[in-house]
Amino acid sequence: MRSSNFLRQSKRRQNRSFVSHSSDFHIDDKVIGKDTLANLMDVTVTCVERWIRDGMPVEQRGDQFHDWVFDLAMVQQWQETQAE
Repeated sequence: MRSSNFLRQSKRRQNRSFVSHSSDFHIDDKVIGKDTLANLMDVTVTCVERWIRDGMPVEQRGDQFHDWVFDLAMVQQWQETQAE
């Protein structure tokens, strides 16, 4: 019998969006989903959630009926200002 931790991790792997190459995205693109943004920025979803709490721009906040939408150009601009 598998442990509950193994099953939770398996569920996360199945639900994770797959982004093949970040070069497929243009700077003006809208990114749908925290997991997709995390894959593009090469960070964890937890890191993206922390950035949202810290004031990262969001096009549309998500809930159980709507997906999160991010403007990739605004996110990268915000990240550059945070690095200064």
